[in-house]
Formats: sequence, structure tokens, C-alpha cells
Amino acid sequence: MINLNKFSTALIDSNIPTNLDLANIDIIEVCESGVFDNIPGIGEIISTTRSLMNLRDKLFLKKFIRFLQTYDPTQIPIEKLEVFKKKIQSDKKYRTKIMEGLIEYIDDLKRVEKIEILAHLFTAYINDSYSWEYFLDLSDCLMRANLNCITRIPEIDTFEGKEVKEYDEKESSIEADMISSGLAMELSIWSSDIYPTFLGKDLFKYGFPSKC
Repeated sequence: MINLNKFSTALIDSNIPTNLDLANIDIIEVCESGVFDNIPGIGEIISTTRSLMNLRDKLFLKKFIRFLQTYDPTQIPIEKLEVFKKKIQSDKKYRTKIMEGLIEYIDDLKRVEKIEILAHLFTAYINDSYSWEYFLDLSDCLMRANLNCITRIPEIDTFEGKEVKEYDEKESSIEADMISSGLAMELSIWSSDIYPTFLGKDLFKYGFPSKC
């Protein structure tokens, strides 16, 4: 697609306007408007490839900008953020691994809500909440999961003395969806109860930080 170095620059140096409503904006007009021209990484990507970008490239760029709008480095301790910045700037192998991974997931995700969740998961990764491999596991689970199922995790979590809340299984085949996506599991063939997996619990915990 486009130079990975430019995307990594955008990831660590960009200050994307959060009040820009991408849902109601024509990304082609945005690319031609110059609104991002002075933003590190993004401006370079647009200015150097504007005439070469096809529609899919422009749609990806729109999703990547939405990812940057949600990604919040202010929630990361300065020392951890600096460690990440130095590593991604100095270690080409690491930079390629990170940026290729993010680009693949962002490109595959169709719902803007899932892109926002991915940004929260990535913030937690930089904050040393889990390893890169576990971030990939969570991202794979996010790819498979129904958004409605993810938000139901607290309803089936019986740990720490909580009681299972009632939900209508017929509403969206929630039980089957949660199990098939890896969010939940059945502990016994003798019981119809389902319980969240570690992936399910962490996907909700880190993907929806404002709800925890």
C-alpha cells in the first residue's frame, strides 16, 4: 500500500482533529481539501500519493484516521510511551511488525465501532497490559465477534460474586454467537450456562475502557 514509515510517523507524532466527523465526510474531498497536509505522517501520505490513491486506499485512510482519533496516548504513562516511540523509530523489524499488523486489521474491519475498539486495545498494549501476541488474539476475537455480544460480557460473568443477569437468547442468537467467536464457553455438557473466556473478558475490559 503506502510506506509503513509514514504510517508509523502518524501513529506517534500526529495530532488528528477529534472534532472531525468522518462518518459524514467524503474522504475524497478530505484528501483534496488540505486539512491534513500539515499533520506528520498523514499529510505526507496524502500529498505524495494523492493522484495515485484508488478508492480502497482512500477508504482505508479514512479508517486509519478514525483509529488515530480514538487512540489516546494520554492514557499511557510518559515513560512507557517514550519506550514505544524509541523502539518503533529505531527497530525496523519491530516497526514493520506493528504497522503491518495494525494495517491488516484496520483494513479488514468494516464497522467504525470495531476500529475504535481496536484503538483502545492497542493503547492497552503500549501500556504493557499484555503482549503483542495477546493483542493479536484479542484482535482476531474482535474480528469474529458480534458487537452486541461483546457488550453482554458482564451479563454472563459470575466471577467475584456477581450474579448472571438475564438476557433474551433469542434476541440475536447471542449464546451461539458468543461461543463461536471465542467470547464465551460452556463449562459442562450438563448445563446450558455460558461463561466468558479470558479473551471475552479482556476484550470488554480493554476495548470499552469507559464502561469498566
